[in-house]
Amino acid sequence: MFQLSEQLEWQIRDSSKLDDYISCPRQYMLAHVFGWRLDQPAHDLHFGSSWHCAREYQLLNSYEDIQGAYNAFETEYRKVFAPETDEIYKPKTPAGVLNALIQFADNEERRNDLSQNEVVVLDGRKMTEISGSVPVAEDRVLYYRMDSIMRRKADDMIFSWDHKTTHERYLNGRQWAEAFHLGLQNGTYTHCLYCMFPIEKVLGIEFCGTGFTYLSRGSKYRPAGYHASFRRVPAFKTPDQMNTWLWTVNDTLDDIDRDMDRLFHCKEGDPVLMAFKMNPKSCTDYRGCPYHDYCLSWQNPLQQCYEPPLGFKIEFWNPAEMDTTNKKDLEWR
Repeated sequence: MFQLSEQLEWQIRDSSKLDDYISCPRQYMLAHVFGWRLDQPAHDLHFGSSWHCAREYQLLNSYEDIQGAYNAFETEYRKVFAPETDEIYKPKTPAGVLNALIQFADNEERRNDLSQNEVVVLDGRKMTEISGSVPVAEDRVLYYRMDSIMRRKADDMIFSWDHKTTHERYLNGRQWAEAFHLGLQNGTYTHCLYCMFPIEKVLGIEFCGTGFTYLSRGSKYRPAGYHASFRRVPAFKTPDQMNTWLWTVNDTLDDIDRDMDRLFHCKEGDPVLMAFKMNPKSCTDYRGCPYHDYCLSWQNPLQQCYEPPLGFKIEFWNPAEMDTTNKKDLEWR
């Protein structure tokens, strides 16, 4: 059997880790068991986190304070990406965000957000950017990070706005919207609300997308420059649907545990690694899998597992250490 130092992060799981496993177990192993990450800043991820800072500021203050929301974004964004990189990452840049925030304030539908709804207050704190753990079985928890907990003033129903960023061309597609309804993240956040409020008072999760684009050439309909579009997807789940989510989560966790047990019964000399199988249908999703060439070349990655390949670093994702405004470990209600 091969030897690999056990990591605390192996047992700390969230929706994104489960999504990685469902997408491709081999990818999960390389990313979360070996800890191999690309040795470069993840722009989309950091841009999205920075956008959350701007949206949190809006929910706690107002949509009219554009400068305040922009400052919240830029303060976080510039921790990783300097101004000279902005041209590389168009349209997801501070200038694109400023344009989007201006449009937020002018948008007729968004203008009523904070008059018709309010941020929920629990234990004297407004519930934005919340993270912690939530039980999914007697001896299991998932870690979560929610963007907000809101109350609809008309009927006191509880829901969450989850902030998403993407390119405008994806925002308006059917695939972007439909992905949320059966997504594990949606179920996890709804489960969190079930653990905090009576089920009959919970609406669920509404995904709020902002699509960014930059036009180098304008037209009579849209001038050259930055543009933003907005789309909301109410992806509310019924209690029966939540039972399916809970079974799926626990069955996936069982599969991961079984694969971990298989892994530690494998040997470096085995011609094939008989744990964490590959899913070849996921190799070209999004921008393509960064591990594709290694899966093609190495039939047993255990022979190569002690050092990351060129261009990778060892970094373990620990959702328990997320830096958020509020921390809340939940219990069954």
